[in-house]
Amino acid sequence: MKTHEILRNLANCHRQQGNSAEAIAYYQKSLNIQPNCAKTYREFARFWEQQQQEHQALTCWTQALTLDPQWATLAEHLTLGKRWLRLGKLEQAQSYYHHICALTPQSAVLHRQWGDALMSLQHWPEAISAYQRSLDLDPEDFTTLHQQAACFSGLGDRAAMVDIYLKSIPLNPDFAWYYYPLFWKSLKEANKVLAAIHQFKKTLKQAPDSLNVYINLGDALSLQNNKNEAIFYYRQGINLMYARNHQNSNLDPFPNVGANPCGRPPDGRPSTPNFIILGAQKAGTSSLYAYMTQHPQILPPLRKELEFWSWKFYHGLDWYLAQFPKLPTEGTYQTGEACPNYFDFPDTPKRLASHGSKIKFIILLRNPVNRAISHYHHWRKIHQEQDSLEVALQKNINNLQPNSPYESVPKNYLERGFYADQLRRWFSYFPREQFLIVQSEAFYRHPEQISRQVYQFLGLPDYPLRDYPQYNQGHYPPSEEKTRQLLAEFYAPYNRDLTELLGEEFWA
Repeated sequence: MKTHEILRNLANCHRQQGNSAEAIAYYQKSLNIQPNCAKTYREFARFWEQQQQEHQALTCWTQALTLDPQWATLAEHLTLGKRWLRLGKLEQAQSYYHHICALTPQSAVLHRQWGDALMSLQHWPEAISAYQRSLDLDPEDFTTLHQQAACFSGLGDRAAMVDIYLKSIPLNPDFAWYYYPLFWKSLKEANKVLAAIHQFKKTLKQAPDSLNVYINLGDALSLQNNKNEAIFYYRQGINLMYARNHQNSNLDPFPNVGANPCGRPPDGRPSTPNFIILGAQKAGTSSLYAYMTQHPQILPPLRKELEFWSWKFYHGLDWYLAQFPKLPTEGTYQTGEACPNYFDFPDTPKRLASHGSKIKFIILLRNPVNRAISHYHHWRKIHQEQDSLEVALQKNINNLQPNSPYESVPKNYLERGFYADQLRRWFSYFPREQFLIVQSEAFYRHPEQISRQVYQFLGLPDYPLRDYPQYNQGHYPPSEEKTRQLLAEFYAPYNRDLTELLGEEFWA
């Protein structure tokens, strides 16, 4: 065995024993004797990773790859490039990317993955270029187009974003554009609503069984103030939804199972909602709604969130009710929606009180720290937010004026956690017994028990499910402890206020 190999083995032994200083010394001695040994650099890199020293680790990995470029797989090259990106070292990261491109020039997937990495760090021009190389190889990939459009939005080029979005519509007929408010706002600003209507109608001819096309087309027509035609397509969507075999329903992302056992559109009395899940946003409303719509006596509307009592009240009650099924005259059936932005929208309680005083309201309240962080990541996902978490939250804090009334505060992540303020507004219009208020954490732990409580509140028989998967669950990296601590201190007085209001302790 050669001297540099003996020294490397000694370094590895000290590494395993936790003797950091000795391990470093022996690795360096080994490299002094044989500076071109890729294996020693790889072992040294693993040591630095154990020490959580990413910059030193990546420096060693890079040197190892320079000396022996064949040892790493393409995926490993890509991973190392992404790690350099996270450290803000774009030049080093790009070298890995170019190496991958040289080895696999025809891989659209790798170009897209690199674009995703660049986009996550807001390197907009570089991400756009990577996505374009992917599109040159696979021009009809919806995901790549969608991501590239978001990058143009990050650059402030809304016109380019809208053009790409319009091009992508036929590629994914069942895409739920109604969850992307920036899409609709940009269409209006660019005077491209008619172009979207044309694309949706063309797509409908190609995919007449795609439920979301009816919804998207109805929304585009509504944006163009063509309410009657919008209502026509909403009703067509309702008919399609209830004509399907419930097990094949693909109303994204919520199964409408059990909604109509007969497998045909309900034919009965016009319906108004019996219940509304008011929120809070990012507090489990998607999962609860998905469970409830599987109850055989609950007939859901065309989609989960209609937003009528908040942002779309100007469309009129006929527009709203057109998206609900008719309830059968025989039997006890109920319908309702789940729209989290109702909870904190200032005018919603007053509007509802003037139209439906007997509606029952269900509210899920999540620890506001976790809710705010989840909300941020959700907005990042749908391209509504570009700032880092820390910057975005600090902007929110700066926008909040001490002792200002809630109505005067701009909408942001933080104010949606002022639960007591919001509940007082609701209680001023409706009696307390019309509300079922549940802690989200209890719902996450015991979904069957909470679902039973909901059905009892609505006067429906229990309907247990085989399992209770979580819907619309976000996946994102853990937040820094200092950020969570800042939020916990910020929300402490608001949580105490909630405890006093409801007589129940929350998130002590």
